[in-house]
Amino acid sequence: MSDATEGPALVLLPAAGHRSYRWRNGLGTATEIAVEPVGLRTDGGRGDGDAPAAPGWTLSIATVESDVAFSSFPGVDRQLMALSAGGLGLVIDGERVELDRWRVAAFDGASAVSSRGVVGPTLDLNLTVSRDRFRGSLEVGVVDGSMLVTTPPRATTFVVLLDGLLSAEGPGLSPGALQRHDALRLEAGTLSLTGDATIALAQVLPHL
Repeated sequence: MSDATEGPALVLLPAAGHRSYRWRNGLGTATEIAVEPVGLRTDGGRGDGDAPAAPGWTLSIATVESDVAFSSFPGVDRQLMALSAGGLGLVIDGERVELDRWRVAAFDGASAVSSRGVVGPTLDLNLTVSRDRFRGSLEVGVVDGSMLVTTPPRATTFVVLLDGLLSAEGPGLSPGALQRHDALRLEAGTLSLTGDATIALAQVLPHL
């Protein structure tokens, strides 16, 4: 399990409950799926994007509405997945990167990053981890009928519904279909998924 406060092994995080906030540099908006430690306000509780203490990790969905610079996060490893049908164009430290839908780019949080070629609002899923405390992974998955998701010891695993129809079964989880961008946080055991869906699988693990 991660360093989070002890709680249920499986938790549903509905998209309707994700907290909205402005980027650290004020040039865009995002919705927070989860943050470590639990309950930390990534905007410092003031809404100015200048947090007094850096989180161990965050999982969020950002909205990019134009060609803008992304916030800088020194000491952080960042992974970004393009969610919208048109993908997302980036410039990372002067190098152009074209992300097709569901493709992931990994880069240093302190890198100079900006979007390019954006003609309408586009979404991306972000996993950021404090480099000296955690390591993380972010990838796309496909549920074709059924899938089992198991989290390793001490890890925290997230399943985020990106597209399609998905239901989940697990300890303490009420049966029912998930909505787009609903997330499941798994701290221990195995989660059973059924449906026809595209999902994101994010995982964070503290350094020993």
